[in-house]
Amino acid sequence: MPLPKTHHCSACSDGSATGDVLHEDLVVGAPLSMEELTDAQRLDRFALKYAHDGCQVREVRQVPHDTLSGYAWSVRFSEGS
Repeated sequence: MPLPKTHHCSACSDGSATGDVLHEDLVVGAPLSMEELTDAQRLDRFALKYAHDGCQVREVRQVPHDTLSGYAWSVRFSEGS
């Protein structure tokens, strides 16, 4: 199943000593099957979504959200400068 085409950057900050910029997106509407994946599989799945911009996904976690399903996915990723 494809991931949503859009995401919303909820927080950005200057990152580590490598000069990366860290972002946190809130992705709403990902398939319910995402819950059945392991953490590593979710990381790989979201990594494909962000790879086209040269971004590297660092963390994916489920967070509460005011939607019908009651949750969304928080995706932390870095964008090299």
